[in-house]
Amino acid sequence: MIDDTARGMISVWMGTTTQSPQAFERYLDGMEASGSGCPAHRDFGCDFLDADFFIAYATAGHRPVPVETLVLEVGTHTPQTERAILARCHELGVVEGNALYFYDHCSFHEEQPGRFYNELRFIGSFANPRQAR
Repeated sequence: MIDDTARGMISVWMGTTTQSPQAFERYLDGMEASGSGCPAHRDFGCDFLDADFFIAYATAGHRPVPVETLVLEVGTHTPQTERAILARCHELGVVEGNALYFYDHCSFHEEQPGRFYNELRFIGSFANPRQAR
């Protein structure tokens, strides 16, 4: 379940999609419209995903890259958060991918551990505090 009130947290999904770019994007159709029937709403246990904080990314040509490259597209605020994401990827055996989702200011509790979300694995929710400048 999504908790989109979790400031200082970020939730990440990564993996390799075999879908066309259009099919991959359809998963999020209507994500900001309550009652839209958006497939992501069902999977994430919510009725709204805020496009200001929920980001979908796919590599050019959907070519797989090492997770060390893919994680650079996640909107982390600290190198420690990136390292925590990479460590969890390696624990899960996720070594490459061509797509990801991340939701800033969000914590996610996976009700069915190990399931896939539009062919992506839930990597985890991580502390992502903004650093003072």
